[in-house]
Amino acid sequence: MSSKSFSYQLKTGTGLGLMIAMAVTPVFAQTAAPAPQDDVTEVVVVGARAAQQTANDRKKKARTPTDSIVADDVGAFPDRNLNEAISRVAGVALSRNEFGEGDSVSIRGNGPDLTRVEIDGVGVQSAGGSMAINGSEGGGRGADMRELPSDLIKSVDVVKGTTADMTEGSLGGGIQIQTRTGLDFKKPYISMRVGAQQNSLGQRWTPDLNIVASKKFFDNRLGVIFSVTSSEVQNDSHAQETVTSGSQGYARTIDWDNSPNKTFSFNPATATGDGANTPLLSWAAAAGNGALIYSKSPLEVVTLSSQAQSKADCTTLFPTITDAQLGLIAASTNNANRAAAQNQRYLERQTCLNQWNDYHPSLIRSFMTTQTEKRLAADLRFDFRVNDNLTVYAKYAVANREIDEQRRLLALGGVSINTAGKFTDSLVTNTNIATGTAQIRTPVAGSGYYLYNAAPGNIGWTTGAVTLDQVAGSVTQNMAFPIYGQVVNVDPNSVTVDANHHVTQFTITDGTVEKQQTNNSQYSDSTYLTFGAQYKKGPLRVDFLAAHSESEFGKTDQFASFTTPYTGAKLTVQPNGLWLYEMPAGFDINNPANYSAVRAAAANIGAVTASINGPASPAYTVAQQPWTSNSFSFTYSPRLEEGSENTFKLDATYRIWDKVPFFRQLKTGISFRDAERSAWQGGGYTVKPAVGTFGAAGYVAPVVVPTMNLRGTFRACDDAKYGTTGTAAPAGSIGCNYGYVPSTNLSNTLYGVETFTPAQMQEIVNNVFRPASSTFFGSYPDRGNLISGWTDIDVAKLVTYMNGDVNHNLDCLKVCRGSDGNMYEQPVLKSQEKITAAYYVLDFEQELPFGLVFDGNFGVRAVETEVNGSGLMTLTSVRKNASFSAANPYAAAGVTSTSLSKNVTLQKTTRDWLPSYNANLWVIPDKLVLRYSTGKTISRPPIGRLLAAGTCIFDERSAEIDAADGSGLNDCNTRVGNPDLKPYTAKSENWTVEWYPNKDTMFSLAALELDVKIGAPQATTLSNYKLFEGTDVTDPVTGQPVSDLSFDVATWRNGDPYNRKGWEFATKTAFTFLPWYLRYTGADFNYSKLESSSNTIRDPNSGDSMHPKGESDYFANLSLWYDDGKTNARISYQGRGESFACISSCGANTVNNYPGPFDLDARPLPYNPGQAYFRYETQYIDAKISHKVNTNVEVYLEGRNLTYEAPVTGGGQYNAFTSAENTWRIGYGGRRVMFGVTYRMQ
Repeated sequence: MSSKSFSYQLKTGTGLGLMIAMAVTPVFAQTAAPAPQDDVTEVVVVGARAAQQTANDRKKKARTPTDSIVADDVGAFPDRNLNEAISRVAGVALSRNEFGEGDSVSIRGNGPDLTRVEIDGVGVQSAGGSMAINGSEGGGRGADMRELPSDLIKSVDVVKGTTADMTEGSLGGGIQIQTRTGLDFKKPYISMRVGAQQNSLGQRWTPDLNIVASKKFFDNRLGVIFSVTSSEVQNDSHAQETVTSGSQGYARTIDWDNSPNKTFSFNPATATGDGANTPLLSWAAAAGNGALIYSKSPLEVVTLSSQAQSKADCTTLFPTITDAQLGLIAASTNNANRAAAQNQRYLERQTCLNQWNDYHPSLIRSFMTTQTEKRLAADLRFDFRVNDNLTVYAKYAVANREIDEQRRLLALGGVSINTAGKFTDSLVTNTNIATGTAQIRTPVAGSGYYLYNAAPGNIGWTTGAVTLDQVAGSVTQNMAFPIYGQVVNVDPNSVTVDANHHVTQFTITDGTVEKQQTNNSQYSDSTYLTFGAQYKKGPLRVDFLAAHSESEFGKTDQFASFTTPYTGAKLTVQPNGLWLYEMPAGFDINNPANYSAVRAAAANIGAVTASINGPASPAYTVAQQPWTSNSFSFTYSPRLEEGSENTFKLDATYRIWDKVPFFRQLKTGISFRDAERSAWQGGGYTVKPAVGTFGAAGYVAPVVVPTMNLRGTFRACDDAKYGTTGTAAPAGSIGCNYGYVPSTNLSNTLYGVETFTPAQMQEIVNNVFRPASSTFFGSYPDRGNLISGWTDIDVAKLVTYMNGDVNHNLDCLKVCRGSDGNMYEQPVLKSQEKITAAYYVLDFEQELPFGLVFDGNFGVRAVETEVNGSGLMTLTSVRKNASFSAANPYAAAGVTSTSLSKNVTLQKTTRDWLPSYNANLWVIPDKLVLRYSTGKTISRPPIGRLLAAGTCIFDERSAEIDAADGSGLNDCNTRVGNPDLKPYTAKSENWTVEWYPNKDTMFSLAALELDVKIGAPQATTLSNYKLFEGTDVTDPVTGQPVSDLSFDVATWRNGDPYNRKGWEFATKTAFTFLPWYLRYTGADFNYSKLESSSNTIRDPNSGDSMHPKGESDYFANLSLWYDDGKTNARISYQGRGESFACISSCGANTVNNYPGPFDLDARPLPYNPGQAYFRYETQYIDAKISHKVNTNVEVYLEGRNLTYEAPVTGGGQYNAFTSAENTWRIGYGGRRVMFGVTYRMQ
């Protein structure tokens, strides 16, 4: 069935059902008897007890398992932050960001991207810029509920089951928010709130204002309600990372203790999947008969390495390839094939030896971030009762956020390995060198660098490989040689290693202080325009909704850094896992004079040949170069994301309980959504490649659009000092070129280098360095002896000294001038999803013997989704030229490559049928119920995974390569999105027992199972895949369509299935039976436990199966409250268990993992597998108290994170220290206090 016909039949069939239902309404209306009402009866909510009664009533009458939160009063939702309020519900886990604020929730282990959030029936926009910032990693679906004001919210339903009339998009639970209407108020109403809040780190008070007003007109038929909330929030975060990016794991590059025991052992059982059994490399045989000689496969390398019991075994298992063995391989140009084979062998040996390397911090960095955020939310709604049957409404809402963020970074240096100029090598290229000779590395005397990983006599410890010309003379014969030893800036006598092979203390002999500051400006704007109507007459109810929503996210980063060297420091790990630096005596990291000093050049500058990207320049010796300071960074990075969604819904409900036995009502409906997102990430690309050779006749320059990711630098230069002694400028020297000089590279013309005199630089540093904004980890109870802080860089002040900021704007982000003077669109990531759905649902009820009542519903929802994903594709055509030889098809001289970049759109359509069933057995009517709910649920995959973006090659040599080794050369060397991905798909089941002894009390015990058939997209490589099938993409040289060509392409595949089971217990009660003031108290408690059977991701070394990403094993909430009508107080505890995040390098390319179940791309040799990365358990305590001074005035005081909790991440029980926490990152947001006064008049 075509997409069009499917959509048409859904609309037509449902429309006919609606027409029939409305047509028969007058007939049944004449004879219909009074019927039970299904609508939840709303009560006037005053105080915590009344709100709890209403919430219990909503849960009891829900058509599928649901938990509800109800506001105590207008403008008095339990938490100002909607995420934090929802997290008090059983099965809901809160993620707190680096500032300690709840920024997202997961329901039963399903994250925000798998949870649809609707407010008054309209999907909440994702305005967080995920696509713009993260590109193909961006989810783009999670709703940020921080921007939604809580003052107008009447109730929130966390729906854990499913019914056919629910909008799809939630895998295990959805969130439905209902706001107040203009007809809710009996009298004119106005409330005003004035408050302030403070963070314990920044200690600055900021305002919080709100006003709500409502009035009825025209004989109470028109109701108008208006709300505006304005707040300013200062968020502060202090953090330290002990590993690269906070997630890459401790480094294993050096054997610090020379122990005979392995630090880890390779696990061959985890070397599986695509490419595990495929030789990593192959070369043509010298015999010339088409045969190939193969290297070892990843599994072979891992298996042999695991068998090594000593370092010497690694040489035995991976011996040097002899000249005789190398002679079996075709030499190729300059002996390249044989050198590559030998190089591969040494990397295999290095893989084996890596098992003895110990753990040390890979990159220690400290952060202090201050974020000033202004939030403005406004809501205007009109409700008009046309007559007794028809009510219409219109609503306009905006939610805007402006963020000024100052992100400060301090790095004090660490382990440096094989730094240029600190060592000498024993071998010299273009000399006679016997195969297998070691390149022995030796520290330069007095450099402060020492030799590591060198076995006695420098025999056998391979730390790398180098390719040299092994024959003296004019004939080049390259060969790879093993490197023995590593030269490191650490005194061996200072190193302490624990029993688990973790370095716990060491002294570096040199270091560099690096201070960075990013002036990050963000805005996030969302608007919602909604029209709706409700028609009720007799047994018929019709609801109509049409809505348009838009969001825009913008972000600009202005970044500056200053660096200065120093003589070294002692590093010690503290019990909390953070690292302490003891700096050299007399050195002050905050002294401005340390950052403006100029020094002699360290090396000669080579000559540069003229090209399209710059003129020719001669070589310069050290003596011909002026003294300069370090080059400091001054960069600019813009991002923009735009989104919109159009929604149309039509639902009809017809009560049939008195006409058809067993069935109570029929509900049917149709909906259509059109969601679009676009993201710009800085752009820059080659529109047309160059033709010919630069400088030769007929040459045509390329057309290049410059990037907006501007990476400028600035420095000080002294044109009175040259050479090592600071003499006057000699003949032929290079000048300082003071001022701003833009880059001549066609891709980088929007930025350049700015040069100042030393005096000017000193003035700049003196004026832009500011005292530290706060004490580092100031209020954190377990800070140890960390540094107290460091000076800020006033980036805004720095800009006033610079001319290089001329292009620090958004003028070139969407459309930009190319090198030919014409305007071109910049690359953009785009997605569009058109979703058509129709459903029916039947409700039933049957009285049974012994007073039992059986009721529920069943139905089916049909969904069709059309996906269009587009991004910038670079298409490279490799064509044979006159020098091509079939005998040596890999020779670079035999081909000509031409590249063209363009936006490419891939389109796919999916269809899903979603049945749902809900059955309830009321053992004691209105008191005790047994529920069962099941249904098929879907949630669309992350938007970034759908986008076609990357680089693909069309290679004319495929025939020759196919003939040689069975594989073609058409491939894509970057990961390309896959719009053919199917949605996450699951079967959700719930078994619940609910007991309502009275209006105040509820007990609920639920068992759940989520059987996920299609999980999260996973990285894969597809062979012989027709990537461009159905598109008009052509070869950039021949112009021929490539839709029938097959490619080897790295992309995403549908995720593996898994099963998640769990249980939830929840109770709420008011202690009305207690004496004295205790009768005004109550308690809420819930506990959730989850466990998944997924073994998709495994730890490389232990082979242990990891839980699904982000799934905590438990969530717990406990609240104790008091409400006597005047004073309302609540203290809340919230705990969340540890969760697995990823295997390092967590999507980056810094860790060399072999092919395996790690959800990572395999990296090249030498292998040194990653480590499991976890978010540790957290426990928070929050409290609030309010008191009514009189009928109109109320004062309040609130506190968040009263116990100064901080999120911690690390390696957990794997590869841990013996006496320190295995901490990779601590991010502390401090404690927050809020107080204020509310005035209400009604």
